[in-house]
Amino acid sequence: MRDTAYERILDAFREQGLIVDDQGGRANCQAPGHSPKDRSVVVTRTEGSVLVHSHSEPTDDVLVELGFPGGRRDPGLYDDPRGIGYEYPDGRLVRRSPDKKFRQAGNTKGRSLYRADRIAAAEVVYYVEGEKDVHAVESAGGTAVCNAQGAGKVHLADLSPLKGKTVMVVADKDETGRKHATQVVAALETIAADVVIVEAAQGKDAADHVAAGRDLSELVIVEQRPGLSVVCLADVTPERVSWLWPGRIPAGKLVTLDGDPSLGKSTLSLSLAATITTGGLWPDDTRCEHPGAVVLLSAEDGLADTVRPRADAAGADVTMIHAVQGVPLSDGTLVPPTLADIHELTKLVRRVKARLLVVDVLMAYLPTGTDSHKDQDVRRVLSRLSAMADETGCTVLLLRHLNKAKGGDPMYRGGGSIGIVGAARAGMLVAADPDDPSVRVLASTKSNLGPPPESLRYRLVDAGTGVARVEWLGVDERDARALLASPADDEGHPEDAWLIDYLGSGPVKATEVYSAADANGYSKDQIKRSKARQNSRAGREVIRAYQPKIPGPWFWSADQGADRPTQGADSNTPLPGDPSAPWEVRGGNEGAQTHPREPREQGASDRSLVRSEPPGELKPDSPGQTDRVAAALAKARLVQVIPPDQRAALGRCHHCEWHLETQGHAPQCPNRSAS
Repeated sequence: MRDTAYERILDAFREQGLIVDDQGGRANCQAPGHSPKDRSVVVTRTEGSVLVHSHSEPTDDVLVELGFPGGRRDPGLYDDPRGIGYEYPDGRLVRRSPDKKFRQAGNTKGRSLYRADRIAAAEVVYYVEGEKDVHAVESAGGTAVCNAQGAGKVHLADLSPLKGKTVMVVADKDETGRKHATQVVAALETIAADVVIVEAAQGKDAADHVAAGRDLSELVIVEQRPGLSVVCLADVTPERVSWLWPGRIPAGKLVTLDGDPSLGKSTLSLSLAATITTGGLWPDDTRCEHPGAVVLLSAEDGLADTVRPRADAAGADVTMIHAVQGVPLSDGTLVPPTLADIHELTKLVRRVKARLLVVDVLMAYLPTGTDSHKDQDVRRVLSRLSAMADETGCTVLLLRHLNKAKGGDPMYRGGGSIGIVGAARAGMLVAADPDDPSVRVLASTKSNLGPPPESLRYRLVDAGTGVARVEWLGVDERDARALLASPADDEGHPEDAWLIDYLGSGPVKATEVYSAADANGYSKDQIKRSKARQNSRAGREVIRAYQPKIPGPWFWSADQGADRPTQGADSNTPLPGDPSAPWEVRGGNEGAQTHPREPREQGASDRSLVRSEPPGELKPDSPGQTDRVAAALAKARLVQVIPPDQRAALGRCHHCEWHLETQGHAPQCPNRSAS
C-alpha cells in the first residue's frame, strides 16, 4: 500500500483502468463508467489527507466505486487511517477522526491561531473556519489561519499576527458561517489593513472550493470594508447649487414636506410635479430649469379616483408621471414597495429620467424593522436614498405628518427622528393660516443651501371636476415658527414635542426612552425634566412612569387624549399594561376605599405612602439586600396595607398576594395546587 492518501486514490483509479492526469499534487481523473476523454474527477493532495471532487457523479458514489466505502469520510482519505492531528504554535493539539469527531489536547487554553507562525511574510492571509480549510488553501498556494474550536470563537483568539495585513475572510455558506465571518471582520477592525469577506464559488467552504479545482482568485467577494477616499479641496472644481425650484427645492437632494393631515400636502406635491413635468413657472414666477419625469410612491390615495384627477387638475403632463404599484413576486403577486428597494428605484429613476421622487408618506415606506424614532435606523435608510438622489440628480420629496406636540421648533415637529430632517438639505411646512382657516401657508423649516425663502400663501379650490387644485395667493410675512406658535414655545423645550411623539404608540421601557432620547440629542435629565414640566403644565399626568411588576423594569406612557384612556390625578384606573399596579387603602376597615398607589421611579421619595416605615425596618436601599429580599419586603408591606377581605376584589390571592392574571400563585401558596 502506498504511503499517502493521495497516492492510494490515484492507484485505485489506475487499478480500474481509468486515466489519471497527475500534475503533481493535483490530478484530473476519468470517472468510473465514463469515456477515456472524461477528466471529471479532481484529486488534490493536502497535508495529511486528500480532497476528492467529482463534477459528473456524486463524489461519494465515485469513491465507493473505487473501493472507499466510507465516501468522503473513509479512513483511506487520510495518510494515517486514524485521522489527522493539527498542532498549534502554542501547544494546542486538535485531533480529527475520519468521521469528523474532534478532540482537544495539550494547551487547550491557548489563544494562538492555527498556522500563526507561518504568516509573517505574507501580505494576504485567508481566515477560514477550520483546520481542514487551512490545509486546502495552502495546497492552492495561499497562506491561511483559523481560530481554535470553529465558528463563534474568534473572541478567544490572539489576532495580533494579522496586524497590517489584508485578510480574506472565507465565510462558510450557512447562517453560522456568515455570522462567524461578520464577527471576524469586527474583531479585525483595528488590526488588519483591509478585510474582505469571500465565499466559495463552488461548494460550502474553502475546502470544497479547492477540491473542485478552483483557484483562490475565484473566491466570490461578498463584502469589502471600504477604505478612506480623500481629496484635497484644491482639486475640487466649485459648482453652483442646482435648483428645481430656486431657493426652495434643490436638485438631487432630500427635501421634507411636513404638515397635519387634511391640509393638502399630497395635492401640493402634485402641483409641484405638474410644474416639473411641463417645465412651467413656479408661483414666484421663476421657471423650472430642470423639467422631467416624476415618480410617485403614494400610500394614502387611489391612483384612479384621486391621484390622476388631481394631476389633471394641476395641468400636469401625466405621460411623465409614473406611480409605483408594488414589487412583483415570482408568482406575479405584487407586494408593497419600501425604501429598501433602492436598487429597483434607482433603475426606474434612470429609465424614466425622473427629476422628482415623491414619497407620500415617508413612514409608510420605511423598511420592516426600521424604528422611525431611532436616528441610526433612519439615517441607514436615508443615506442610501440620498446617495441615489445625488447620483441621478433626482430630488426626493419626503412627506410627513406633524407629531402631536404643540408649538416648538418647526424642525422638531415632523414625525419620527430628528435624523430625517437632519439628512434633508431643505425642509418645508404646510400650515393653516391662524387668521383664515381656508388659507394654507407654505413655509421653510430648513434651508442648508441658501437663505430661507419667503413663505407663500395658497388655498385649495374646486377644479370643476370634483377634485381640488392649488391656487397661489402671494407672499406671507410669517415664518414656520410663527405659524406653529403656542404659549409653550416661550419655554424653548423641543424635547417636550419629541417625548410626546415617541410615546405615541404605547408604553416604552424607561431605559429605551433614555437611549432614544440620547440618540436624538437629549440627555436623561432633560427628558425627566420634560416629563415633570408637561405634567405640571397640564395639571395632570400627561406622561406617566409605572412599574408593572416588582421587581421589574419601569415603563413610560403618554396620555394621547380622547383616543387613549386618560390617567388623571384623581383616576382610580391603571393604564393598560399595568394590571398589577400596587394598591393602598385609606381610612379604617369600615367603608375603606381602594386607590391605586401612585408608582414612583427608582430613587423617588416615599413620603406619599399612608403607612410609614417603623424604626429599624429594612428599606429598599438597605445594605446587602437581594432582589428576592426586596420582593418579599414589597409583598409584606402590601399584606399590611390591604385588608384580607379586600384582596380578592383586587385580583390578588388572599394567601400569597400575587396578582392572579399576570403572576398566578407563589410556589409555596396553598392555592397553587388547587388551581
